[in-house]
Amino acid sequence: MPGKVDNFQAETSALTGEQTAIVVLGMHRSGTSSVAGALSILGAAPPRTLMQPAEDNPKGFWESEVLMSFNDDLLRAGGSSWSDWRNFDLAGVLRHSPGFLEEGRQRLDDEFCGQANIVVKDPRICRFFPFWQRVLEDAGYRVVVVSPLRSPREVASSLLARNTMTVEQAGRLWLSHVLAAERASRGLPRLFIEWSTFLENWRESAKLIKTVLGLSLNVEDAFGAARIDEFLSADLRRQRSIAHQFPEWIDDAYQILVEMAHRQETRQDHDRLDEIRWGFDQACRAFDDSPH
Repeated sequence: MPGKVDNFQAETSALTGEQTAIVVLGMHRSGTSSVAGALSILGAAPPRTLMQPAEDNPKGFWESEVLMSFNDDLLRAGGSSWSDWRNFDLAGVLRHSPGFLEEGRQRLDDEFCGQANIVVKDPRICRFFPFWQRVLEDAGYRVVVVSPLRSPREVASSLLARNTMTVEQAGRLWLSHVLAAERASRGLPRLFIEWSTFLENWRESAKLIKTVLGLSLNVEDAFGAARIDEFLSADLRRQRSIAHQFPEWIDDAYQILVEMAHRQETRQDHDRLDEIRWGFDQACRAFDDSPH
């Protein structure tokens, strides 16, 4: 069982009434919106200022417009942007602009108003998750992570339909996000889930999320279940896999993460991902052609 906690831990979390922040930590176009939306329907509090639905995401993004804007400011302070695949120097940004931490805490308070169980989602967070982990923990939240996984070829197809970028750029962006998110969330209660599996049987996925992460979710609520059934319609998965030969790094990373979604993660998994991440970072330094 990936990221397993025993029943005693789960029951203790529910009984103590501690504050919990579920961070949906995944790459753009990887099902993060549908997972965050379902968790919100099941009882986790969404942010007050929800981003409006758009043509490319008609069911809604289920993320905070306010926090998204703040995250863009944080990226710009580091000379970066949402479509940059380079390693983000969070420590350097905070050295020069330590006020971001207090501002992040204030934005968090404004958006969630001290709710006990919240869901936080913005794919940008993958590249600087330690920032939000610190802000959330400083605010008294127990941080747990749900990481949706989608084939990099499907993600690339979706990005090409929405944004102006090449297949190669989309692949690099996918790799940078999943590697950064995986490394930064180690040691926390977390669960990797294949998005296709979540769409096919969200009830079993929700039960697994509740049990493994020790959450108070209304998974047996009939009214909520009906809402999610309507919400998770087949048209959410509009783009399918493209035929493209990606570098081995991308295929290998995806395979390891999928394996981690179906079994206990191991030190060997982490070592293999670290090796890929090291090689990718070196390549980014040597060939700095990202759109930052």
